[in-house]
Amino acid sequence: MARRFGKRALAVGCAICVACVAFGLAGTARAGLEEGRAAWHDGDYARAFEEFLPLATAGDVTLQNQIAAMYYMGQGVAQDYAKAAEWFRKAAAAGSPEAQYCLGKLYYYGQGVPQNFEDAAKQLTEAAQGGKGGAQYLLATLQLYGKGVEANPVKAYFWTLLAVAAPDTPAEDKTAAQALRDQIGATLNKRQIDSMQAMASAWTPRKTPPAPAPAAAPRRGG
Repeated sequence: MARRFGKRALAVGCAICVACVAFGLAGTARAGLEEGRAAWHDGDYARAFEEFLPLATAGDVTLQNQIAAMYYMGQGVAQDYAKAAEWFRKAAAAGSPEAQYCLGKLYYYGQGVPQNFEDAAKQLTEAAQGGKGGAQYLLATLQLYGKGVEANPVKAYFWTLLAVAAPDTPAEDKTAAQALRDQIGATLNKRQIDSMQAMASAWTPRKTPPAPAPAAAPRRGG
């Protein structure tokens, strides 16, 4: 099975898989958003969390990812992996590849949720098809060893090719993907290798559907 990177690497993965508020949340200005961004810039993460939570509750997918990451990292709120999984699940259901990647990692490592390779494979497949390099690498390990999916070294090789080429693959995952690519490649014949390389060269990520418009955020104090 793939090497287990441990808590630090998983934390890094979940932190980088969300759109950082400090560097520009998309969309029109709404009550609480600008206040939250200002608090984030000032390092007041508790205030940022307070401002973002109603918007995430109203259905803002980017902020659902952000709330999930803040729960995961214990940033502005008590660290709670189960809550992180809950919020990543909301965003994943809305089609966010970032959330699908992070939720898949949580299932892969059994953090905040029971370890479940079938659920990991489901989420990581969606994220991998959406272009997330880290998900492509983890999916390759599942397909190589038949964890949660039918073992298929040829498909695993294909995903390692994409993971190595993807610009957002975390550095240690990229290094591991290169090693796994070479390991699998040594077991395949030339036709299989050429076919997968051609597929990888022609591959494009699936377009993410537009997120549904969030509902009006509930007012504080009733």
